[in-house]
Amino acid sequence: MAQKLSGSRSDNTNIKYISYFKKWEKFISEKGGSSLPASPIHAALYITDLLEKCFSDHVISATVYSLKWAHGLKGLQDPTDNSFVKNLLENAKRNNCKPTSKKEPPSTQTLIDVCAEYSESSDILFVRDLCMILLGFAGFLRYDELSSLRCNDIVFRDDHFCLKIRKSKTGQYRLVHEIVTSKGVYVACPYNMLRRYLSLSNQTIFDSNYLFRPCFRSNSTCKLTYKSKPLSYTRARECIIGRLRPFTGDLNIGLHSLRSGGAITAANSGVNDRCWKRHGRWKSDSSKDGYVADSLSSRLVVSQKLSL
Repeated sequence: MAQKLSGSRSDNTNIKYISYFKKWEKFISEKGGSSLPASPIHAALYITDLLEKCFSDHVISATVYSLKWAHGLKGLQDPTDNSFVKNLLENAKRNNCKPTSKKEPPSTQTLIDVCAEYSESSDILFVRDLCMILLGFAGFLRYDELSSLRCNDIVFRDDHFCLKIRKSKTGQYRLVHEIVTSKGVYVACPYNMLRRYLSLSNQTIFDSNYLFRPCFRSNSTCKLTYKSKPLSYTRARECIIGRLRPFTGDLNIGLHSLRSGGAITAANSGVNDRCWKRHGRWKSDSSKDGYVADSLSSRLVVSQKLSL
């Protein structure tokens, strides 16, 4: 039963909560108190200690949720329901919150310029990076979705291709999402770049290997590693930003810039809202609206409609 109960959260969430709960456990055991069940006043004192040490609101929120999670699994009274704990958490959100610095999106023209720069290259390393950039941008993909793709998750049609997203942050109940991407007309066409990458890497859509894997060089030859393991976040970030940086200047870009860039470009192009939301796999309007940076012309329409 304990194993089934822990399955109510994702593996990464469980790992996060366990980590924060162990820190609480170490703190309270040194004071001679009980970590489970925890006394509400002890929990409040621990959060006060974190506040005095200037921990961010994210750390304090994770600590509170880890205590709630641990007591819930044991069927014990939740110490975080105490008014002291709730008010201290609100204090952290109000006073320890740091301004959000969102990654800035690249434009469609930037991607066209990047692909034009490497249009004649047959180096698998360059083509792999370009393919990741275009799929992430056109499919509104998070990096964990992009890195989890396998060759047999691809289905080619005459004028488009489909990607099966088997693991997604928004897919709480493991539903398989299918993303369709149309064939383009420019050098930055995701359809043609994906076919080019598969051909250069000697992969087919019937293979079960990870689509994007690390590369190695032997003399003048560059190949994907034979072991089927996904490209790490750190290495992918280094490669993708390295390709984009000469064309983006001082923009604050990261891997999530691809998802936000595709979403913003589509939203400002008048794409049907329902289709746009489905393509991005957002569960709620509030989450999808966070990705939209309306263009100046769209924002000016509001005052123009006032007919002043």
